[in-house]
Amino acid sequence: MKKKNNYALVCGGSYGLGSEIVRYFISKNINTVVFARNKKKLNTFVKKFKSKKIIGLKCDLSNPKDVKKNIQILKKKKYIINYLICNAGNGKNDFSQKKNNLNFYSAYYKNFFTSINPIELLINSGNFENLKIIVISSIAGHFRGGAPLPYSLAKNSLINYCKENSKNFASKNIFINSISPGHIMQTNNLWHKKLKKNKSKTLSFIKKNVALKKFCTTDDIIYTIHFLLSENNRYITGIDIKVDGSSN
Repeated sequence: MKKKNNYALVCGGSYGLGSEIVRYFISKNINTVVFARNKKKLNTFVKKFKSKKIIGLKCDLSNPKDVKKNIQILKKKKYIINYLICNAGNGKNDFSQKKNNLNFYSAYYKNFFTSINPIELLINSGNFENLKIIVISSIAGHFRGGAPLPYSLAKNSLINYCKENSKNFASKNIFINSISPGHIMQTNNLWHKKLKKNKSKTLSFIKKNVALKKFCTTDDIIYTIHFLLSENNRYITGIDIKVDGSSN
């Protein structure tokens, strides 16, 4: 980025994969705004960097009014967005065997609209330049990994949203792609906890269900993001990249 007020916006960036994406941008000396719901965790995360390159704003990404308010804050400060990463999502409460309307609503509320809101509202605001968007979906969006139907449908909808809207966005010189990670290993995440609880069973599952017989790492996702956002990507838009080691 050449201009002082140009920024990357990471939605859901205060923990997990999102926090690693933020670290990537800061390591590249890119101004970064983080939208996250938990103010306390967000402030703690931002302070760790001791850098003026990062700004944290409390934002409920599932609430369009809150998203619009925060985007207007960026616009008033003349923080022009070049990169938008939509990483917010939560499948914890959707991994139930009960298939009722509440589960479907909750899954879409947490895993679909948390990406659609910032995309649509940022574009409507006009506060962007040469925008490249990456949406973090999941292999569950390809109905792999045994995830519950509500969660899988929400992630699948994200993938198709990117694909279908890429045609309209291209007229504004906006690139949009999605990434579907596989079984990510990261400290204190779901797979890390499973590994600690039953190492033998967890490793056996990975060897049986992942062709490369190993976990996905955050670096695997970061390398993919790096290419999609780079100047070398001049023609790739509207696709989903599965970073899953060829999972069943």
